Amino acid sequence: MEIYKPGMAFVGRILQLSPIPEADFIQRAEVVCGKGGKWSGVVRKEVNEGDKVIVFLPDSVIPSTHPELDFMEKYHWRVRPMRLRGCPSEVLIMPADVMKIEGEIGMDVTDLLGVMKYEKEIPVSLSGIMAGAFPIFIPKTDEPNFQTVPELREALIGQECSITTKYDGSSQTFYHRDGYFGGCSRNWELNDTPIAAVWAIARKFNLMEELPKFGNIALQWEIVGPGIQGNPLKFTKVEPRLFDIWDIDNQQYLGRDTLVEFAELIGIPYVIGMRIIYQDFTDDELRKMAEGLYRELGKQREGIVIRSVKEMRVEGERLSFKVINLLYKEK
Repeated sequence: MEIYKPGMAFVGRILQLSPIPEADFIQRAEVVCGKGGKWSGVVRKEVNEGDKVIVFLPDSVIPSTHPELDFMEKYHWRVRPMRLRGCPSEVLIMPADVMKIEGEIGMDVTDLLGVMKYEKEIPVSLSGIMAGAFPIFIPKTDEPNFQTVPELREALIGQECSITTKYDGSSQTFYHRDGYFGGCSRNWELNDTPIAAVWAIARKFNLMEELPKFGNIALQWEIVGPGIQGNPLKFTKVEPRLFDIWDIDNQQYLGRDTLVEFAELIGIPYVIGMRIIYQDFTDDELRKMAEGLYRELGKQREGIVIRSVKEMRVEGERLSFKVINLLYKEK
C-alpha cells in the first residue's frame, strides 16, 4: 500500500566518500540532508565529496515517470535498506543535476518528485471493516529511524535502555476508554467482526475484562503469522507481540518494567529484549547491533528498537528509535 507522507525525499550533500573493496563502479557515501538526517549509501565513482544530491529515504516509492530512475523498476520502485558488497545502502542517492532539482540542503522534495511512502498492509481477511479514523488521543505507531534523531541518541547516553526485537508484521492498537473498547489497524479504527485480527486477539486474551482493571489504556502490538508479510517466522497462527502501553488519561507511555509485568500478568506475548547502559555508539556500531536472528527461528530479524527503560522525553520527543537490519530480506 502507498500513502502520501512528507519527508521521504530531500536535497542533501555528500559529506564523505570511501572505497568499497573489489567494487569498480561504486563507492560508499555518507550524506547529510538537514532534517532528513544523516545516512549511508552508495554512489557511482563520478560523484565527488561536496556534491549536491537527492536522497530518497527508506520505503520511498518512486513514480515510474522519472527515466533517470528506471533501474528501480526491478525493485518495484521501492527503496529498501540493504548491504551491497558489505556496504550499508540505506537510501537511494542521486546527483541533483541528474534529477534536475535545485534547492538548499534539507529541502523536502517529496511533493516535487511525486514520491509516496510504502506501508505494510494485511489481508482484508485479517484487517476487518473500517469504522472510522484512528483515535486522536492515542499516538500512532511510527518509530523514527536512528539516522534522523541525533538529539535522542545523545540524550540516551548513560541511560539504562532496552533493546527489543523489531518484528516484521503489522501494528495494531486495542484500547479501553471510559467503558468503550476500540480496535485499530495502523491508521484506522475497525469494527468488531469475526475476521478482524485485532478483535480476535482481544477476545483470546480476555482484554474486555482485563483492561478496565487498569483504567483507560491502549495496548499496541505487532501481529505476526500466516498471511502477514510472508510469515517469516513460519508461525501456524496469528500471534501478537506487545511493544507499548499508552496511558490515555495521562497521555504518556508506560515504562518497560510495567509493560513486562502487565504482559506476564495477562499472558500476552511481548517483544523480547535485553538491557544495556547506552553509550555513544557510532552509526556502524548501531547497524551491527541490529543484525541478529529471531529467537523463534534462525533467520535474520527485521531490526531492533532502542529506548530508555524508564519512560523519558527530550523536547517532547520520546527517547526511542529503530535500527533496521540491513541483512534482513523480506519475502
